[in-house]
Amino acid sequence: MSDTARLAGEVLLDVGSPEEYRAVVLRFLGDALGRVEGLLKARVEELADGSAGRVHGDALTGRIKLSAASLELGGMYQHRPYSPENLAWLADRAAEGRIVSALAEVAGQGGIHVDVVCHLRAWRDDADDRWAVLRMETPDSGALVDSIRTLAEAVDPVFGSIGHGGDMTCTELERALGLRDLGDTYDDARRILRGYDWITVVPRQLAAEHGGSAAFAGTGLADVDELPSGALWLRATEDFDNYRGSAVWAMFQAVAPMLPTGLPVEQEQLGVPRPASPVVLEDAGKYGATRAFDS
Repeated sequence: MSDTARLAGEVLLDVGSPEEYRAVVLRFLGDALGRVEGLLKARVEELADGSAGRVHGDALTGRIKLSAASLELGGMYQHRPYSPENLAWLADRAAEGRIVSALAEVAGQGGIHVDVVCHLRAWRDDADDRWAVLRMETPDSGALVDSIRTLAEAVDPVFGSIGHGGDMTCTELERALGLRDLGDTYDDARRILRGYDWITVVPRQLAAEHGGSAAFAGTGLADVDELPSGALWLRATEDFDNYRGSAVWAMFQAVAPMLPTGLPVEQEQLGVPRPASPVVLEDAGKYGATRAFDS
């Protein structure tokens, strides 16, 4: 497990009622953290055998911190240690419309941060609370894929992806197309695919319109699975390390008719550079796409 291999996976979903959303958040966080506890322990042992262990000695420890944002702009975060009771508290805060998170990290002497093993977030669009993004970041691709797959199977996903790309409100493709208004594409996301990555989740409406899983025979993708909702789970290669070159082209060409039209342009990264999943710099309109985002 390495920081340089940190990946992110997310699912965009319709919030539904507060009770429904609370149940989804609680299930997602509980499932993911259950997978992470062993990874956290292993990471503590790994760091204890290296330079961090020589600096911090026996003080190295793993901890999971739960956080809920204030409903007021600029307000304080509330924090609690991980426990089943506090996880239920965090899901309650999510149902109120707050952004919530769980951070699994290794700490050293004096509680100094040493390493992040996993970061989980449930983000509500404060401009339009119909939408939420549930996101997981971790260097462990196995736990990430299993957690995002479990989530995608439990809901009716609007969009989903796993890779290096994007953030909570903008995919790499949206950024390359210059679509910078946060969340402006959500209303169209069941009729236009927001982007693509190593693993891409296609909503059921687009999947049905474009022939379902059978339409992807011969595309060269490693996995094409239909989820319970009718959405599609597309995986370009077995391992993320192989998602480059022809594998990126295979994913692009497989989903191109669903993508927004327009010519993507490589964007300059401001501030600290971050890993980015590749985007094919071709107009999807040349490969069957017919729709464009209003924004």
